Amino acid sequence: MLCYNLSLQYKSLKEVENKEDDKDKKKESLEDKMVKLNAEIYSHTSQDDFFAVVYSVDEDSLDFAVAVWPDRISASKVEKIIIRATEKIYGAEGITVAPIEEITTKKYSEMLEEADNRDYVRRSTRKSRSDLDFDFYGNSYFKINEIMTANEKLNKKSAIVKAKEIMADITLYDELERIFARGNSRKFYGYPVHYCVLSGNRDSGMEIIKLMVQMLYSQGRILSSRINLISQIKEGCYDESDLRHVCKHAEGAAVVIDMRGSDGNHGNYAKSYERVIRYFAELVEEYHTKTLFFFLEECENHGFSKELLIKTEDFIDRIELHEGTGQREEAMEYLHHLVKESNFSELEDDGLGDYLQSERKTYKCYDVHVAFNKWSKDVLRNKAYSSYRECKCIAKAGKKKRKDTAYKELQNMIGLSEVKALADQIIASYKLQSIRSGYGMQDGGISKHMVFTGNPGSAKTTVARLITDILTDEGVLKTGALVECGRADLVGQYVGWTAREVRDKFKEASGGVLFIDEAYSLVDDRKSFGAEAINTIVQEMENHRDDVIVIFAGYPEKMSEFLDQNEGLRSRIAFHVNFPDYNGDELTSILKLMAKNRGLRIDKTAIEKCKSICEKACTEKEFGNGRFVRNLLEQAVLKQSQRLYSTYKNKEIPKASVERLVVSDFDVNLSDACIKKNANKIGFKAI
Repeated sequence: MLCYNLSLQYKSLKEVENKEDDKDKKKESLEDKMVKLNAEIYSHTSQDDFFAVVYSVDEDSLDFAVAVWPDRISASKVEKIIIRATEKIYGAEGITVAPIEEITTKKYSEMLEEADNRDYVRRSTRKSRSDLDFDFYGNSYFKINEIMTANEKLNKKSAIVKAKEIMADITLYDELERIFARGNSRKFYGYPVHYCVLSGNRDSGMEIIKLMVQMLYSQGRILSSRINLISQIKEGCYDESDLRHVCKHAEGAAVVIDMRGSDGNHGNYAKSYERVIRYFAELVEEYHTKTLFFFLEECENHGFSKELLIKTEDFIDRIELHEGTGQREEAMEYLHHLVKESNFSELEDDGLGDYLQSERKTYKCYDVHVAFNKWSKDVLRNKAYSSYRECKCIAKAGKKKRKDTAYKELQNMIGLSEVKALADQIIASYKLQSIRSGYGMQDGGISKHMVFTGNPGSAKTTVARLITDILTDEGVLKTGALVECGRADLVGQYVGWTAREVRDKFKEASGGVLFIDEAYSLVDDRKSFGAEAINTIVQEMENHRDDVIVIFAGYPEKMSEFLDQNEGLRSRIAFHVNFPDYNGDELTSILKLMAKNRGLRIDKTAIEKCKSICEKACTEKEFGNGRFVRNLLEQAVLKQSQRLYSTYKNKEIPKASVERLVVSDFDVNLSDACIKKNANKIGFKAI
């Protein structure tokens, strides 16, 4: 639904005939006249193709809030209906119309409330924001911002000037040529393509999108200059209808999906955001013929972009637009442009160039926006509000950085001597394949896939993550993507779903690693679609042999049976890596390392006890390896908390006591628990 503000000016008012008897005739109040006028306009909306009300009246003008469904009625036709109604009911003569102004749905809702507050609307014709499904503001599961682009119509020459101002990339210039091509129709039929915008941050990406919408609007390729930005997307948004209403009312307009997700949700999006991704894919599929979608992806924080783009590629075509780069002179021109467009451009001084790093040869749009943000923050504190110049602000904690390289982390892990040696072999093999390829030599079709076998807690998943990072650091993997999945992620509920789910996972892992944990579970139930999953996996391993490495993981015996399920599966595995169970000394070393990482130290007597517990655990089958040690430490910390609380009660507890674990803290009977069949009660998975 497109929303407008329509202003009518008139020269005079004539007396409108009143059909009531003279005895009952009363002088109509302004409110009564507006009620009649709005009722008359509403009588023409039987098909709900538009809704309009007068919300403000002056001596010689009336202002109307207008909302139309562009595929049902044109704004110009509604304008004629309003003019006729104003002449008929209000008696206005000599009407002139100001250029109709497009507004946001939020502004339109405010105008409706204004009309209601002035008693210009009857109950039968009253439409609240909830009646019109405009009540999606303030939703706790996402944030919606409506942005109106400049009304200025662009020709090709002026569009190129604006593209230069924002330091546009060649991808934007190419699309500019297509938009202004002479062979295109100037009538709106739909959207031949949608867009994926890759940028360093949202600000630089939105500059691209605003120019794109302005160009498309100028050429009649989109009906609205309004942009609906959906950001801060959280889990739970799929349980409400608000997002659907946003897309519904964006008909003829643009919707931008900020695919970073919400703050603090930057883990495995394929898992945690699966329902969010499916919901957005459904919305795109439903509304893509009437709504233009921009998928906004941040280069350093991809969020759920990869998964959503894969889910939507079957029913829409996309063009990828990148943020541009330029020399210092171009970057400075862009920075001046941002300052000029800001609210405090008059505060610019000669020091603006100091905010761009001088040692760089080229600058991205993102770099310019970072410089602008630093400048604007400083100028506000030092010039606009100088009393804050010396004020100390709370420093924001920075992101934790990895202390060592992934390779060094692997080498520093306790035990796993065979695994470490084989890792060197894998790295050397893959790097040499890349070198051969660089020389134009054939590698003979050497497979790159692996099988990790070992009991739970033997570090299979940890090593898979480190191997992915190592191969990425070495340039073997292009994207470094790691997609972890299991049976539930690959086997669909209905016929035809499984193959699609498997193919989607391979697309997500493009340029990286697909890690399939407990792979043998795919064949546990022969009545399911597990066989279809395996056949599709084998097929996709061949299709993606050059850009995806598959790692299968699970118990040794069951993995052997799994590989026998398909003739082509075992032949495609290059490396078989066995993860042996840890012995007592190794488990004790792992325990000490875990404690050290948590800022804890263990007494010598407690260490001896822990070693005894670990040695006893090693005699049992499926004792949990590293998981056992982690549980042991967590139980000891709980025991320590109880001990210190009862000892000191309300007194201050010394730091040395908090850091220290004593022998009594390990009286947790964990080693006895792991022997019993109900070991899963303390965190181990029963098989």
